[in-house]
Amino acid sequence: MNARNIFRIFRQEFRSSIYFKKILYSYLLVSCVIFIIFSVVFFMSANKDYNDTLEDLQSQMLVQAYSINQTVLKDICAYCYSLMGNSSMSKLLYEESYDSVLALEATEIIENIRQTSSLVTSAYLINFRTGRIIDNNGRMSIENHIDSSIFEILDTLEAGITPTFFYPRVIDIVTSGRVSYDAAVLTTIFYYSSSGALVINLDYNKYQEMLSLNENDNISICMLDSSGRVMASSENSSFGADHSEDELYLKIQQEDSKQGAFPYSSDGNYYSVQYIKNSGFGITYICTLSKLHIYPQNSLFFSLLRYTLVYLVIGFALSLLLSWFIYNPLRQLKAYIAGNTEISSAESDKEQSNDFSYLSHAYKEIMTINSNLRQISQSYQKERHMKLFRRLLTDASAVSSAYSSELEALNASFHSRNFLILLLGVDPSSLRTEIQIETNLLKYVLQNVTEELLTETAAVQHVEMEESCVVLLLNFDDMDFDWLKNAIVRAQNFVEQYYHVTFSAGIGDTVQEFAELSSSYFSAYEAFSQRFLTGSGSIHTASDLSLTPVHEQHYPSDTAGAILSAVRTLSAAEAEKQIHLFFAAVNTYNIDQILISLLLLSSSLQKLENSAYIELTWDWSYRALENSTLAEIERQMISRCLYDIEKLTQIRDTSSGKKELIEKINALVKENLYNPDLSVVYLADQVHLSVNYLRSIFKENTGDSLSNYITGKKLELICELLLNTDISLNDISDKLGFSTKNYFFTFFKKHKGMTPGEFRRSYKKNTESAKAP
Repeated sequence: MNARNIFRIFRQEFRSSIYFKKILYSYLLVSCVIFIIFSVVFFMSANKDYNDTLEDLQSQMLVQAYSINQTVLKDICAYCYSLMGNSSMSKLLYEESYDSVLALEATEIIENIRQTSSLVTSAYLINFRTGRIIDNNGRMSIENHIDSSIFEILDTLEAGITPTFFYPRVIDIVTSGRVSYDAAVLTTIFYYSSSGALVINLDYNKYQEMLSLNENDNISICMLDSSGRVMASSENSSFGADHSEDELYLKIQQEDSKQGAFPYSSDGNYYSVQYIKNSGFGITYICTLSKLHIYPQNSLFFSLLRYTLVYLVIGFALSLLLSWFIYNPLRQLKAYIAGNTEISSAESDKEQSNDFSYLSHAYKEIMTINSNLRQISQSYQKERHMKLFRRLLTDASAVSSAYSSELEALNASFHSRNFLILLLGVDPSSLRTEIQIETNLLKYVLQNVTEELLTETAAVQHVEMEESCVVLLLNFDDMDFDWLKNAIVRAQNFVEQYYHVTFSAGIGDTVQEFAELSSSYFSAYEAFSQRFLTGSGSIHTASDLSLTPVHEQHYPSDTAGAILSAVRTLSAAEAEKQIHLFFAAVNTYNIDQILISLLLLSSSLQKLENSAYIELTWDWSYRALENSTLAEIERQMISRCLYDIEKLTQIRDTSSGKKELIEKINALVKENLYNPDLSVVYLADQVHLSVNYLRSIFKENTGDSLSNYITGKKLELICELLLNTDISLNDISDKLGFSTKNYFFTFFKKHKGMTPGEFRRSYKKNTESAKAP
């Protein structure tokens, strides 16, 4: 009996005998169940061993990261702590004098900082009194320094004795005259006084390599600084991410122990978490292990899977073979129908099986796909035209030479000879919220309402630009600009009535060629910017502008000086008069020059206010000024100067009560010597004064700085505990709130010239010598 006859018999039996079917199905089912049960038991045992191995690896990774940090970062920070007590460092950071000797010392200090570790990429000595910064490339003005983001960070910090350790950020670095862009660094900031700061940047990439935080499918490790930002992680993409509000981070911070482990679940996933909290640097080490029922990385899993597949192949081989002979005729028919476009015979047969219905459905899907492809092609062409429009508005000359054929086709779609650009933008003062979705909705409303009103006389093309304004390209033969303004006014009335916001418009110059569109765009932007002068709901055309020539737009320094003089002499009337003159002088400048002049005047006033410890009550940043109007800024400037005059008057009239304040400060220092939070910042908060003002009063009345006074009192208490008690050095360090024992030793030796242990032994030796006969 040949194989063909055997297969025929099997097929006939399968089709005709129910019993044969039951035997075949039962055998397959029982054999599969037995094999699956055995596989599950074997795999669960192997999976448990693999999980134990991962937990050991998790502990090793956590301890390794902690040990490396304690070894490397401690040296860097200890050296910087010692530097902050250096007299030369104090001169460089807080005094205005600077000579060649200090310059050499500054170079030596920065070089020594860099030599403490190969991780150090750069260090800055910032002196706000002089407005200068010293780094690896020499001494320069703060405004010209490439790392502008450090000053934004310092603005958010409050000066105090506690440094900001290892703040993650991305900066540009100048090394040997070459600029490295977007370099990831960890920044440590020593900001004891608002007059100056020491900044050290560590190379994040070297730091990551040193830690060897290799990414694991199941284990992830993350190190967070004291503010909850990611210093380093096995997931490189999370560098600098803020985890301060994450549930896991908050749970760890609430734990009493500095090191521990606990189970954790989130979004249906289960984890084993191990952590270490380092109170010295404020670093939190978090290592998480995903708890899975099946670990895909387990090699035994794949071995078992292979055996299962082999078994299934063998078990189902005969069934598949029989199915093949049964299915093969139908397969050939499906292949024939799929290979031909004519399927009318299949459609007319109402008794076709599900397979034929499937083929019919597949054919319909193919037709649908073809339709979708056509739509995608049209969308692609539309997007390509939009990109071309954007290039025309910003760099028309380059587009004209590179896309000449496409420009000809695009030009043919416009039937009129003239073009101009119209800019529309919602006025910030009328917005109730700055939520992005509402801003986009308002832009959509402006676009559609204005397009509907303008299509009577012009073809309107919306151009999507990466800015907050709506950009419309108008194509027309003749344009009545009075009619155009009236149409915009009608759109303004509609939007204000139904959406309760106002918007302004800028109308560019009329041009005849695509190559001139950028000129119309920039003139429309200049016209739109005039709302800064005229207020919300303004409409300006480029032809109406009458600005002072650029070469004559100078900063009115004489008037600015007169404003400062009036504030210093407490002359309110004169200050208001000079402010009016200042704003009248810059009224015809372009917007950028007006904002620069306002920022210069604000900066001059701020120097006066800082010297008198007067805090600003209004945002004078570039963005805030840009979103206001010139009239509103003038009112705020008058209010600011009058407020400064009032505060200066109060300061000059205040001459009593300082003695009681000094006595209260002395009492607070005595009561809080064991308080680890004791600092100038803490005392200023207790007496409700600014830090700088409190320092000034204490220095004026005692002749000594408040920081030195606190240090002296702490040293007296330490000496008393060393000489008159047997308390261990560790207990003394903990009682007085020192973050580490090394810092306690460094602090004492810096002021006493010897370690605490040497001081105690020296006293005992002298006492025993005095008692000896």
